[in-house]
Amino acid sequence: MEKAFKQPLFVTGIPLAICGFCFGISGLFIEKTFAYMAPGLLIPGLIFMLIGWMQRNK
Repeated sequence: MEKAFKQPLFVTGIPLAICGFCFGISGLFIEKTFAYMAPGLLIPGLIFMLIGWMQRNK
């Protein structure tokens, strides 16, 4: 996990995934507009984190 945090893609994906998750939660309970924005942040964030995780051994 220590090598994954040195990958720029992994570090970039963390805030995107967190914001997407928060927008999704608030979209479910408060305003539906945020629910539509959540996948646009969550999916790229998770993909960036996955790519960074896979490149940690290189």
